[in-house]
Amino acid sequence: MYSMYMYTISLHRLAITHTIVVGRMTQVKREHAVRLILNINRMAIHRMADRAPRDKILKLNVGGVFYTTAKSTLTCVYGSYLWKIATGDLYVMRDEKGSLFIDRDGYVFRYILNFLRTNRLIVPQGYKELHMLKEEAKFFGLEDLSSQVDKVIKSRNRKPRPRLSRRLSRSWGSDLTKISTDENGSVIFEDEGSDFFYD
Repeated sequence: MYSMYMYTISLHRLAITHTIVVGRMTQVKREHAVRLILNINRMAIHRMADRAPRDKILKLNVGGVFYTTAKSTLTCVYGSYLWKIATGDLYVMRDEKGSLFIDRDGYVFRYILNFLRTNRLIVPQGYKELHMLKEEAKFFGLEDLSSQVDKVIKSRNRKPRPRLSRRLSRSWGSDLTKISTDENGSVIFEDEGSDFFYD
C-alpha cells in the first residue's frame, strides 16, 4: 500500500512536470503546478518520516535518581527486565512527572545503563559497590554484566604477590636460607653470611 502511494505521487509529479515543460500552461497555471509539486513532495517526505522507525526517548526514575535514555538502549538485551518495561510487556508505575518508576538503587543503575550502551563494564577504579552492582545485574536479568562483575570481584580478591625488595642481601645466591616479611609487609631475604636483611 505504501509503495502504491509513492508510485501515484511519482506519476502526479511526472504529469505536472511534463505539462510545465511542454508549455501548455499559462504563467498562472505554471505557478500553481509548481506549488502543487512542492506540496506533493512535502506530503511524501512527511509520509516517509512517519514510516521511518523512531527511537523513542524514555524517562526513568530509578529510586529517586532520574535518567533519560533511548528505547533501543533498554531493549538491547532481549528478555531482560528493562526490555520488558520498554516494550510494554511489564507494567511499571509512573511518577508524577510521567517517568517510569523503578524501585531500585538509582546510583548503581548508572553503571547498568552504561553497560547497556557499551556492552562493557565501566566503573571507576577502586569502585567499592561491586557486590551491589552484581545483585542489580541479576535483578535486571543481565547475565553478561553479572559475569563481568564476578571477574572483577575475583581479581580483586586474589592475594597480591609479595614484592621483591630493590635492595637485597649482598650475598644473593645459593646460601639464601630464609624469606619472611616484616610488619609493613616488605619481603625480607635472609642469608647466613650477611648482616643486611631488609630493604
